[in-house]
Amino acid sequence: MNTTQLLVNPEKLINNLRFSFTQSTTVLGELMQNARRAGATFVSFEYSQDARTLTVCDDGCGIACLTTLLTVAESGWDVDVIERECPFGIGFLSAIFACDAISVDSKGGRFSVDTAELLAFQPIAIEPVDWQGITRLTLTQFKPESDRVESQLRRLARGFPIEVRFNGVSLDRPRAVNSTLPFIETELGELYLYGLSQGEDWLQQSEYFHLYLQGLPVYHSHHERDPGHVIHLDSSHFFARLPDRDKLIDEAQVIAEVKHVLQREARQRLEVIKNQLSAVAFVQGYNTLKTYRCLDLLNDVPVLPQQVLAIIQDYPIREGCSSVNLATVSQPVSRSDVENGLVKVADLDDLDEVGALRWMFAWHRDYRVFRPGLDAKHWLFSYLVDLNGPAITLDIVNETHRAYFAGQWVSGQAVFCEQYRLTLNGESVDIDNDAVYDEDQDRFIVPSRETSGLVVCQASSYYDEWDTFMESAKEADEWDFQNFVVANTADKPADALQRLLPKFGSCPALFSRTFQIVLGNSGDVVTVAEM
Repeated sequence: MNTTQLLVNPEKLINNLRFSFTQSTTVLGELMQNARRAGATFVSFEYSQDARTLTVCDDGCGIACLTTLLTVAESGWDVDVIERECPFGIGFLSAIFACDAISVDSKGGRFSVDTAELLAFQPIAIEPVDWQGITRLTLTQFKPESDRVESQLRRLARGFPIEVRFNGVSLDRPRAVNSTLPFIETELGELYLYGLSQGEDWLQQSEYFHLYLQGLPVYHSHHERDPGHVIHLDSSHFFARLPDRDKLIDEAQVIAEVKHVLQREARQRLEVIKNQLSAVAFVQGYNTLKTYRCLDLLNDVPVLPQQVLAIIQDYPIREGCSSVNLATVSQPVSRSDVENGLVKVADLDDLDEVGALRWMFAWHRDYRVFRPGLDAKHWLFSYLVDLNGPAITLDIVNETHRAYFAGQWVSGQAVFCEQYRLTLNGESVDIDNDAVYDEDQDRFIVPSRETSGLVVCQASSYYDEWDTFMESAKEADEWDFQNFVVANTADKPADALQRLLPKFGSCPALFSRTFQIVLGNSGDVVTVAEM
Protein backbone atom coordinates (compact mmCIF):
# COMPACT_ATOMS: atom_id res chain seq x y z
CA MET A 1 0.00 0.00 0.00
CA ASN A 2 1.32 3.42 -0.96
CA THR A 3 1.20 6.23 1.59
CA THR A 4 1.68 9.97 1.48
CA GLN A 5 1.61 12.90 3.84
CA LEU A 6 1.30 16.65 3.90
CA LEU A 7 4.47 18.32 2.68
CA VAL A 8 5.55 21.96 2.78
CA ASN A 9 7.89 23.90 0.54
CA PRO A 10 9.29 26.26 3.20
CA GLU A 11 10.89 28.75 0.81
CA LYS A 12 7.80 29.22 -1.31
CA LEU A 13 5.54 29.32 1.74
CA ILE A 14 7.56 32.06 3.41
CA ASN A 15 7.88 34.11 0.23
CA ASN A 16 4.15 33.81 -0.48
CA LEU A 17 3.31 34.99 3.03
CA ARG A 18 4.31 38.49 1.94
CA PHE A 19 0.95 38.63 0.14
CA SER A 20 -1.00 37.78 3.28
CA PHE A 21 -0.34 41.11 4.99
CA THR A 22 -3.04 43.61 4.05
CA GLN A 23 -0.81 46.70 4.23
CA SER A 24 2.88 47.43 4.11
CA THR A 25 2.44 49.38 7.35
CA THR A 26 1.28 46.28 9.25
CA VAL A 27 4.82 46.08 10.64
CA LEU A 28 4.20 49.22 12.72
CA GLY A 29 1.43 47.59 14.74
CA GLU A 30 3.43 44.38 15.11
CA LEU A 31 6.42 46.23 16.54
CA MET A 32 4.16 48.20 18.88
CA GLN A 33 2.67 44.92 20.10
CA ASN A 34 6.11 43.43 20.69
CA ALA A 35 7.09 46.41 22.82
CA ARG A 36 3.89 46.21 24.88
CA ARG A 37 4.23 42.47 25.45
CA ALA A 38 7.82 43.02 26.54
CA GLY A 39 6.58 45.32 29.31
CA ALA A 40 7.98 48.50 27.73
CA THR A 41 6.88 51.94 28.90
CA PHE A 42 7.36 53.41 25.43
CA VAL A 43 8.02 52.52 21.82
CA SER A 44 9.80 55.03 19.61
CA PHE A 45 9.81 55.29 15.81
CA GLU A 46 12.43 57.45 14.08
CA TYR A 47 12.08 57.78 10.34
CA SER A 48 14.63 59.33 7.98
CA GLN A 49 13.01 60.10 4.65
CA ASP A 50 16.33 60.70 2.87
CA ALA A 51 17.85 57.40 3.96
CA ARG A 52 14.48 55.64 4.02
CA THR A 53 15.43 54.16 7.35
CA LEU A 54 13.06 53.34 10.20
CA THR A 55 14.54 52.85 13.67
CA VAL A 56 12.33 51.37 16.37
CA CYS A 57 13.31 51.36 20.06
CA ASP A 58 11.63 50.23 23.26
CA ASP A 59 12.64 49.73 26.89
CA GLY A 60 11.03 46.32 27.35
CA CYS A 61 12.57 43.13 28.70
CA GLY A 62 14.43 42.53 25.45
CA ILE A 63 14.73 39.54 23.13
CA ALA A 64 16.62 36.80 24.94
CA CYS A 65 16.92 34.48 21.93
CA LEU A 66 17.25 36.00 18.46
CA THR A 67 16.86 32.55 16.93
CA THR A 68 13.31 32.41 18.26
CA LEU A 69 12.67 35.82 16.68
CA LEU A 70 13.61 34.34 13.31
CA THR A 71 11.58 31.15 13.77
CA VAL A 72 8.24 31.34 11.95
CA ALA A 73 5.17 30.23 13.96
CA GLU A 74 7.24 30.07 17.13
CA SER A 75 6.55 32.53 19.92
CA GLY A 76 9.22 33.47 22.38
CA TRP A 77 6.83 34.96 24.91
CA ASP A 78 6.23 33.51 28.35
CA VAL A 79 3.36 31.16 29.12
CA ASP A 80 1.13 33.90 30.55
CA VAL A 81 1.36 36.04 27.40
CA ILE A 82 0.81 33.03 25.15
CA GLU A 83 -2.32 31.98 27.05
CA ARG A 84 -3.70 35.52 27.28
CA GLU A 85 -2.96 36.85 23.79
CA CYS A 86 -2.23 33.88 21.50
CA PRO A 87 0.67 35.46 19.57
CA PHE A 88 0.99 33.95 16.11
CA GLY A 89 4.78 33.99 15.87
CA ILE A 90 4.78 35.47 12.37
CA GLY A 91 4.76 39.19 13.16
CA PHE A 92 8.47 39.63 12.49
CA LEU A 93 7.86 38.52 8.90
CA SER A 94 6.02 41.81 8.33
CA ALA A 95 9.27 43.61 9.19
CA ILE A 96 11.29 41.44 6.82
CA PHE A 97 8.87 42.07 3.95
CA ALA A 98 8.78 45.85 4.58
CA CYS A 99 12.48 46.62 3.97
CA ASP A 100 15.63 45.55 2.12
CA ALA A 101 17.88 45.17 5.17
CA ILE A 102 17.29 44.78 8.88
CA SER A 103 19.35 44.89 12.05
CA VAL A 104 18.33 43.88 15.55
CA ASP A 105 20.11 44.86 18.76
CA SER A 106 18.71 43.39 21.98
CA LYS A 107 19.35 41.34 25.08
CA GLY A 108 20.29 38.19 23.20
CA GLY A 109 22.77 39.82 20.81
CA ARG A 110 22.90 41.65 17.54
CA PHE A 111 22.60 40.81 13.85
CA SER A 112 22.43 42.82 10.63
CA VAL A 113 21.39 41.23 7.35
CA ASP A 114 19.80 41.79 3.97
CA THR A 115 16.24 40.52 4.05
CA ALA A 116 16.83 38.60 0.80
CA GLU A 117 19.35 36.41 2.67
CA LEU A 118 16.83 35.73 5.42
CA LEU A 119 14.17 34.75 2.89
CA ALA A 120 16.70 32.45 1.20
CA PHE A 121 17.23 30.70 4.55
CA GLN A 122 20.91 31.70 4.66
CA PRO A 123 22.66 31.41 8.05
CA ILE A 124 23.40 34.70 9.76
CA ALA A 125 25.89 35.65 12.44
CA ILE A 126 24.71 36.81 15.86
CA GLU A 127 27.18 39.02 17.71
CA PRO A 128 27.24 39.43 21.48
CA VAL A 129 26.45 42.92 22.81
CA ASP A 130 26.69 44.85 26.05
CA TRP A 131 22.94 45.45 26.21
CA GLN A 132 21.85 48.67 27.92
CA GLY A 133 18.12 47.87 28.26
CA ILE A 134 16.95 49.29 24.92
CA THR A 135 15.90 46.99 22.09
CA ARG A 136 16.59 48.58 18.71
CA LEU A 137 15.45 47.48 15.24
CA THR A 138 16.64 49.30 12.13
CA LEU A 139 14.81 48.76 8.86
CA THR A 140 16.77 50.06 5.86
CA GLN A 141 15.08 51.00 2.58
CA PHE A 142 11.78 50.95 4.40
CA LYS A 143 9.05 50.81 1.76
CA PRO A 144 6.15 52.95 3.12
CA GLU A 145 6.44 56.73 2.71
CA SER A 146 6.93 59.07 5.68
CA ASP A 147 3.42 60.51 5.62
CA ARG A 148 1.92 57.01 5.60
CA VAL A 149 4.11 56.00 8.52
CA GLU A 150 3.04 59.01 10.57
CA SER A 151 -0.68 58.77 9.78
CA GLN A 152 -0.72 55.05 10.54
CA LEU A 153 1.14 55.49 13.82
CA ARG A 154 -1.27 58.22 14.90
CA ARG A 155 -4.18 55.91 14.12
CA LEU A 156 -2.65 52.94 15.93
CA ALA A 157 -1.61 55.00 18.95
CA ARG A 158 -5.11 56.28 19.79
CA GLY A 159 -5.99 53.28 21.91
CA PHE A 160 -2.52 51.98 22.75
CA PRO A 161 -1.63 51.52 26.45
CA ILE A 162 2.02 52.62 26.28
CA GLU A 163 3.60 55.80 24.97
CA VAL A 164 4.18 55.90 21.21
CA ARG A 165 6.67 58.40 19.80
CA PHE A 166 7.29 59.45 16.22
CA ASN A 167 10.46 61.42 15.47
CA GLY A 168 10.68 62.45 19.11
CA VAL A 169 7.04 63.56 19.49
CA SER A 170 4.69 61.65 21.77
CA LEU A 171 1.46 60.78 19.92
CA ASP A 172 -2.02 61.29 21.37
CA ARG A 173 -3.65 58.24 22.96
CA PRO A 174 -7.14 59.53 23.87
CA ARG A 175 -8.78 56.08 23.79
CA ALA A 176 -6.14 54.11 25.65
CA VAL A 177 -7.41 51.99 28.51
CA ASN A 178 -5.08 53.95 30.83
CA SER A 179 -6.18 57.36 29.49
CA THR A 180 -8.44 59.76 31.38
CA LEU A 181 -11.57 58.05 30.04
CA PRO A 182 -13.63 56.39 32.82
CA PHE A 183 -13.67 52.75 31.71
CA ILE A 184 -15.84 50.14 33.41
CA GLU A 185 -15.38 46.37 33.45
CA THR A 186 -17.81 44.22 31.45
CA GLU A 187 -17.84 40.70 30.07
CA LEU A 188 -16.51 42.16 26.81
CA GLY A 189 -13.57 43.86 28.45
CA GLU A 190 -13.06 47.51 29.38
CA LEU A 191 -15.90 49.80 28.23
CA TYR A 192 -16.18 53.58 28.04
CA LEU A 193 -19.75 54.85 27.59
CA TYR A 194 -19.60 58.06 25.59
CA GLY A 195 -21.64 60.83 27.22
CA LEU A 196 -23.05 58.57 29.94
CA SER A 197 -20.04 58.27 32.20
CA GLN A 198 -19.94 60.08 35.52
CA GLY A 199 -19.53 63.82 35.09
CA GLU A 200 -20.22 63.83 31.33
CA ASP A 201 -23.04 65.53 29.43
CA TRP A 202 -25.61 62.78 28.95
CA LEU A 203 -27.33 64.79 26.21
CA GLN A 204 -24.35 64.05 23.95
CA GLN A 205 -25.25 60.66 22.56
CA SER A 206 -23.66 58.47 19.93
CA GLU A 207 -24.49 55.19 18.23
CA TYR A 208 -20.88 54.79 17.12
CA PHE A 209 -18.35 52.58 18.85
CA HIS A 210 -14.68 51.72 18.45
CA LEU A 211 -13.26 48.28 19.24
CA TYR A 212 -9.66 47.65 20.23
CA LEU A 213 -7.90 44.36 20.81
CA GLN A 214 -4.55 44.32 22.61
CA GLY A 215 -4.49 48.10 22.21
CA LEU A 216 -4.89 48.19 18.43
CA PRO A 217 -8.04 49.04 16.42
CA VAL A 218 -10.01 46.12 15.00
CA TYR A 219 -13.41 47.70 14.23
CA HIS A 220 -15.07 51.10 13.91
CA SER A 221 -18.84 51.24 13.49
CA HIS A 222 -18.49 54.52 11.59
CA HIS A 223 -15.66 56.90 10.76
CA GLU A 224 -12.64 56.29 12.95
CA ARG A 225 -12.42 59.87 14.18
CA ASP A 226 -16.10 60.16 15.15
CA PRO A 227 -16.74 60.38 18.90
CA GLY A 228 -18.28 57.29 20.38
CA HIS A 229 -18.02 54.44 22.84
CA VAL A 230 -14.69 52.67 23.27
CA ILE A 231 -14.33 48.98 24.07
CA HIS A 232 -11.02 47.24 24.72
CA LEU A 233 -11.92 43.62 24.12
CA ASP A 234 -10.68 40.89 26.43
CA SER A 235 -8.03 39.08 24.36
CA SER A 236 -8.66 35.82 26.18
CA HIS A 237 -12.18 35.71 24.71
CA PHE A 238 -11.92 37.60 21.43
CA PHE A 239 -9.53 36.93 18.58
CA ALA A 240 -8.31 38.70 15.46
CA ARG A 241 -7.62 37.33 12.02
CA LEU A 242 -4.13 36.12 11.16
CA PRO A 243 -1.74 37.72 10.30
CA ASP A 244 -2.63 41.43 10.53
CA ARG A 245 -4.93 41.29 13.57
CA ASP A 246 -6.88 44.14 11.97
CA LYS A 247 -10.19 42.29 11.73
CA LEU A 248 -12.11 40.21 14.24
CA ILE A 249 -12.90 36.54 13.86
CA ASP A 250 -16.70 36.02 13.91
CA GLU A 251 -17.04 39.77 13.53
CA ALA A 252 -20.83 39.83 13.09
CA GLN A 253 -21.35 37.85 16.29
CA VAL A 254 -18.96 40.09 18.22
CA ILE A 255 -20.72 43.23 16.96
CA ALA A 256 -24.07 41.83 18.09
CA GLU A 257 -22.62 41.15 21.56
CA VAL A 258 -21.17 44.65 21.72
CA LYS A 259 -24.49 46.28 20.82
CA HIS A 260 -26.27 44.20 23.45
CA VAL A 261 -23.84 45.20 26.19
CA LEU A 262 -23.85 48.86 25.14
CA GLN A 263 -27.64 48.99 25.26
CA ARG A 264 -27.73 47.27 28.65
CA GLU A 265 -25.10 49.50 30.23
CA ALA A 266 -26.68 52.62 28.73
CA ARG A 267 -30.08 51.66 30.17
CA GLN A 268 -28.62 51.13 33.62
CA ARG A 269 -26.98 54.53 33.50
CA LEU A 270 -30.13 56.22 32.17
CA GLU A 271 -32.20 54.70 34.97
CA VAL A 272 -29.82 56.30 37.47
CA ILE A 273 -30.01 59.65 35.66
CA LYS A 274 -33.82 59.47 35.65
CA ASN A 275 -33.88 59.13 39.43
CA GLN A 276 -31.55 62.12 39.79
CA LEU A 277 -33.36 64.62 37.54
CA SER A 278 -36.70 66.38 37.49
CA ALA A 279 -39.25 65.34 34.88
CA VAL A 280 -38.63 68.48 32.83
CA ALA A 281 -34.87 67.92 32.87
CA PHE A 282 -35.17 64.22 32.06
CA VAL A 283 -37.29 64.70 28.92
CA GLN A 284 -34.57 66.98 27.57
CA GLY A 285 -32.65 63.76 26.97
CA TYR A 286 -35.22 62.41 24.52
CA ASN A 287 -32.67 61.99 21.73
CA THR A 288 -30.34 60.08 24.05
CA LEU A 289 -33.16 57.78 25.15
CA LYS A 290 -34.12 57.20 21.53
CA THR A 291 -30.54 56.42 20.53
CA TYR A 292 -30.27 53.71 23.20
CA ARG A 293 -33.80 52.38 22.61
CA CYS A 294 -34.89 53.37 26.10
CA LEU A 295 -37.99 55.43 25.25
CA ASP A 296 -40.02 53.27 27.63
CA LEU A 297 -38.30 55.13 30.49
CA LEU A 298 -40.55 58.07 29.54
CA ASN A 299 -43.78 56.10 29.99
CA ASP A 300 -44.43 57.32 33.54
CA VAL A 301 -42.78 60.75 33.24
CA PRO A 302 -45.54 63.41 33.56
CA VAL A 303 -44.02 65.69 30.91
CA LEU A 304 -43.91 65.27 27.13
CA PRO A 305 -40.65 65.80 25.28
CA GLN A 306 -40.74 68.66 22.80
CA GLN A 307 -39.64 66.35 19.99
CA VAL A 308 -42.95 64.44 19.93
CA LEU A 309 -45.23 67.47 19.66
CA ALA A 310 -45.56 70.08 16.95
CA ILE A 311 -47.69 73.12 16.23
CA ILE A 312 -49.18 73.98 12.87
CA GLN A 313 -47.16 77.13 12.47
CA ASP A 314 -49.00 78.76 9.56
CA TYR A 315 -51.62 78.23 6.89
CA PRO A 316 -51.30 74.51 6.07
CA ILE A 317 -50.36 73.55 2.51
CA ARG A 318 -49.25 70.51 0.55
CA GLU A 319 -45.57 70.14 1.36
CA GLY A 320 -44.17 68.21 -1.58
CA CYS A 321 -40.43 67.73 -0.98
CA SER A 322 -40.16 70.17 1.92
CA SER A 323 -41.54 70.36 5.46
CA VAL A 324 -43.17 73.68 6.28
CA ASN A 325 -46.42 73.02 8.13
CA LEU A 326 -45.12 71.88 11.50
CA ALA A 327 -42.75 73.38 14.03
CA THR A 328 -41.58 71.83 17.29
CA VAL A 329 -43.30 73.18 20.38
CA SER A 330 -41.19 75.67 22.31
CA GLN A 331 -41.93 74.26 25.78
CA PRO A 332 -42.55 70.78 27.19
CA VAL A 333 -46.21 69.93 27.84
CA SER A 334 -47.32 68.45 31.16
CA ARG A 335 -49.60 65.47 31.63
CA SER A 336 -52.00 67.52 33.74
CA ASP A 337 -52.47 70.03 30.90
CA VAL A 338 -53.33 67.18 28.53
CA GLU A 339 -55.65 65.46 31.02
CA ASN A 340 -57.48 68.72 31.76
CA GLY A 341 -57.89 69.58 28.09
CA LEU A 342 -55.73 72.69 28.25
CA VAL A 343 -53.59 71.12 25.55
CA LYS A 344 -55.16 68.89 22.89
CA VAL A 345 -52.89 66.49 21.03
CA ALA A 346 -53.96 65.08 17.67
CA ASP A 347 -52.94 62.05 15.70
CA LEU A 348 -52.89 63.67 12.25
CA ASP A 349 -51.29 62.31 9.09
CA ASP A 350 -49.74 64.45 6.36
CA LEU A 351 -52.02 66.89 4.56
CA ASP A 352 -51.34 65.09 1.28
CA GLU A 353 -52.86 61.94 2.81
CA VAL A 354 -55.84 63.20 4.82
CA GLY A 355 -56.68 66.46 3.05
CA ALA A 356 -56.83 70.14 3.94
CA LEU A 357 -60.14 70.09 5.84
CA ARG A 358 -58.72 68.12 8.77
CA TRP A 359 -55.62 70.30 8.90
CA MET A 360 -57.67 73.50 8.88
CA PHE A 361 -59.78 72.07 11.70
CA ALA A 362 -56.68 71.20 13.77
CA TRP A 363 -55.07 74.59 13.08
CA HIS A 364 -58.11 76.65 14.05
CA ARG A 365 -58.83 74.47 17.10
CA ASP A 366 -55.21 74.92 18.23
CA TYR A 367 -54.34 71.23 18.35
CA ARG A 368 -50.81 70.03 18.93
CA VAL A 369 -49.81 67.39 16.41
CA PHE A 370 -48.25 64.17 17.67
CA ARG A 371 -45.03 63.17 15.95
CA PRO A 372 -44.50 59.41 16.40
CA GLY A 373 -41.60 58.56 18.66
CA LEU A 374 -42.86 57.20 21.99
CA ASP A 375 -43.05 53.71 23.45
CA ALA A 376 -46.38 51.99 22.74
CA LYS A 377 -47.27 52.00 26.46
CA HIS A 378 -46.78 55.74 26.98
CA TRP A 379 -49.58 57.53 28.84
CA LEU A 380 -50.17 60.00 25.98
CA PHE A 381 -51.90 57.38 23.83
CA SER A 382 -54.84 57.39 26.26
CA TYR A 383 -55.49 61.05 25.44
CA LEU A 384 -54.50 61.22 21.78
CA VAL A 385 -57.34 62.55 19.59
CA ASP A 386 -57.76 60.78 16.26
CA LEU A 387 -58.26 63.34 13.50
CA ASN A 388 -57.57 60.86 10.69
CA GLY A 389 -60.36 58.29 10.85
CA PRO A 390 -63.62 59.95 11.96
CA ALA A 391 -65.76 61.68 9.34
CA ILE A 392 -65.39 65.44 8.97
CA THR A 393 -68.33 67.63 7.94
CA LEU A 394 -68.10 70.83 5.91
CA ASP A 395 -71.05 73.24 6.12
CA ILE A 396 -71.15 76.41 4.01
CA VAL A 397 -72.77 79.36 5.78
CA ASN A 398 -74.51 82.05 3.69
CA GLU A 399 -73.22 81.20 0.24
CA THR A 400 -73.18 84.25 -2.06
CA HIS A 401 -72.24 82.82 -5.44
CA ARG A 402 -69.91 80.48 -7.32
CA ALA A 403 -67.26 81.10 -9.95
CA TYR A 404 -64.71 78.98 -11.79
CA PHE A 405 -60.99 79.60 -11.26
CA ALA A 406 -58.70 78.60 -14.13
CA GLY A 407 -55.04 78.77 -13.12
CA GLN A 408 -51.84 77.69 -14.83
CA TRP A 409 -51.43 74.61 -12.62
CA VAL A 410 -54.71 74.19 -10.67
CA SER A 411 -58.32 74.92 -11.53
CA GLY A 412 -61.67 74.38 -9.88
CA GLN A 413 -65.02 75.73 -8.75
CA ALA A 414 -64.90 78.41 -6.03
CA VAL A 415 -67.73 78.80 -3.54
CA PHE A 416 -67.95 82.30 -2.03
CA CYS A 417 -69.66 82.55 1.34
CA GLU A 418 -69.77 84.40 4.63
CA GLN A 419 -68.02 81.55 6.46
CA TYR A 420 -67.82 77.77 6.66
CA ARG A 421 -68.06 75.33 9.54
CA LEU A 422 -65.92 72.23 10.10
CA THR A 423 -67.18 69.52 12.48
CA LEU A 424 -65.10 66.55 13.67
CA ASN A 425 -65.46 64.33 16.74
CA GLY A 426 -68.35 66.49 17.94
CA GLU A 427 -66.26 69.67 17.85
CA SER A 428 -66.99 72.55 15.46
CA VAL A 429 -65.11 75.60 14.30
CA ASP A 430 -66.39 78.51 12.18
CA ILE A 431 -63.86 80.03 9.78
CA ASP A 432 -64.38 83.33 7.96
CA ASN A 433 -60.83 84.39 7.11
CA ASP A 434 -59.02 81.42 5.51
CA ALA A 435 -60.07 79.65 2.32
CA VAL A 436 -59.89 75.86 2.17
CA TYR A 437 -59.62 73.34 -0.63
CA ASP A 438 -62.25 70.61 -0.46
CA GLU A 439 -60.57 67.73 -2.27
CA ASP A 440 -63.66 65.50 -2.14
CA GLN A 441 -65.61 67.97 -4.27
CA ASP A 442 -62.59 69.49 -6.03
CA ARG A 443 -63.61 73.01 -5.03
CA PHE A 444 -62.32 76.04 -3.18
CA ILE A 445 -64.34 77.43 -0.26
CA VAL A 446 -63.71 81.18 0.02
CA PRO A 447 -65.09 82.96 3.12
CA SER A 448 -65.73 86.70 3.32
CA ARG A 449 -62.46 87.77 4.93
CA GLU A 450 -60.11 85.80 2.69
CA THR A 451 -57.67 88.08 0.85
CA SER A 452 -54.82 85.80 -0.30
CA GLY A 453 -54.32 83.14 -2.94
CA LEU A 454 -52.60 80.58 -0.69
CA VAL A 455 -55.44 78.09 -1.02
CA VAL A 456 -54.05 76.95 -4.38
CA CYS A 457 -51.17 75.39 -2.38
CA GLN A 458 -53.68 73.10 -0.68
CA ALA A 459 -54.73 71.84 -4.10
CA SER A 460 -51.17 71.13 -5.28
CA SER A 461 -47.59 70.99 -4.05
CA TYR A 462 -46.44 72.34 -7.44
CA TYR A 463 -43.98 69.52 -7.96
CA ASP A 464 -44.09 67.80 -11.32
CA GLU A 465 -43.57 64.08 -11.98
CA TRP A 466 -39.78 64.58 -11.92
CA ASP A 467 -39.93 66.27 -8.48
CA THR A 468 -39.16 69.65 -10.00
CA PHE A 469 -40.68 72.53 -8.07
CA MET A 470 -42.73 74.70 -10.46
CA GLU A 471 -42.16 77.96 -8.63
CA SER A 472 -43.29 80.27 -11.43
CA ALA A 473 -46.59 78.39 -11.84
CA LYS A 474 -47.18 78.54 -8.08
CA GLU A 475 -46.53 82.28 -7.88
CA ALA A 476 -48.73 82.92 -10.91
CA ASP A 477 -51.61 80.86 -9.49
CA GLU A 478 -51.36 82.54 -6.09
CA TRP A 479 -51.45 86.00 -7.66
CA ASP A 480 -54.25 85.09 -10.06
CA PHE A 481 -56.37 83.55 -7.30
CA GLN A 482 -55.88 86.64 -5.13
CA ASN A 483 -57.10 88.80 -8.03
CA PHE A 484 -59.91 86.30 -8.60
CA VAL A 485 -61.05 86.77 -4.98
CA VAL A 486 -60.95 90.55 -5.30
CA ALA A 487 -62.93 90.47 -8.53
CA ASN A 488 -65.61 88.32 -6.90
CA THR A 489 -65.88 90.16 -3.58
CA ALA A 490 -65.15 93.87 -4.17
CA ASP A 491 -68.26 96.07 -3.87
CA LYS A 492 -66.87 98.99 -5.89
CA PRO A 493 -64.11 99.40 -8.52
CA ALA A 494 -62.15 101.72 -6.22
CA ASP A 495 -62.25 99.08 -3.47
CA ALA A 496 -60.97 96.46 -5.90
CA LEU A 497 -58.13 98.71 -7.06
CA GLN A 498 -57.08 99.55 -3.51
CA ARG A 499 -56.94 95.85 -2.58
CA LEU A 500 -54.87 95.04 -5.65
CA LEU A 501 -52.33 97.83 -5.34
CA PRO A 502 -48.99 96.84 -3.77
CA LYS A 503 -47.34 98.61 -0.85
CA PHE A 504 -45.05 101.54 -1.73
CA GLY A 505 -43.12 101.80 1.54
CA SER A 506 -39.77 101.36 -0.22
CA CYS A 507 -40.32 104.39 -2.50
CA PRO A 508 -40.45 107.64 -0.41
CA ALA A 509 -40.76 109.75 -3.61
CA LEU A 510 -44.39 108.57 -3.89
CA PHE A 511 -45.38 109.43 -0.33
CA SER A 512 -48.29 111.90 0.13
CA ARG A 513 -48.90 112.29 -3.61
CA THR A 514 -52.05 111.87 -5.71
CA PHE A 515 -52.15 110.02 -9.01
CA GLN A 516 -54.66 109.33 -11.74
CA ILE A 517 -54.51 105.80 -13.15
CA VAL A 518 -56.20 104.90 -16.42
CA LEU A 519 -56.82 101.22 -17.17
CA GLY A 520 -57.56 99.76 -20.60
CA ASN A 521 -60.24 97.23 -21.60
CA SER A 522 -58.03 94.27 -20.69
CA GLY A 523 -56.99 95.70 -17.33
CA ASP A 524 -53.59 96.94 -18.45
CA VAL A 525 -52.37 100.29 -17.10
CA VAL A 526 -52.69 102.85 -19.93
CA THR A 527 -51.46 106.00 -18.18
CA VAL A 528 -50.39 107.19 -14.74
CA ALA A 529 -50.48 110.96 -14.12
CA GLU A 530 -49.73 112.93 -10.98
CA MET A 531 -52.58 115.22 -9.94
